[in-house]
Amino acid sequence: MAGHDAWRTQIASDVIRDGLGVELLNAAGDVVAEVFRCDADHTVLFHSYVTAIPLYAVDLLLARAKERLDPFEDGQPLSVDVRNG
Repeated sequence: MAGHDAWRTQIASDVIRDGLGVELLNAAGDVVAEVFRCDADHTVLFHSYVTAIPLYAVDLLLARAKERLDPFEDGQPLSVDVRNG
């Protein structure tokens, strides 16, 4: 597995799914996971595209998602739906 410095995140808008995501990239630049905020139905979902991701990389992804995806497009805070959904 790659070291701590090998992991990075990027923001991705998705018009088809009507939302915004934070993607986790490995050292090769491949998207290996994402946290996606759907503005249509007020959901926030985690998707993994590989079978193994180090916990510190998942922690990085979740921290960035909490920073960058709040609030929903209509202004409602994520925390309301994350706690209740």
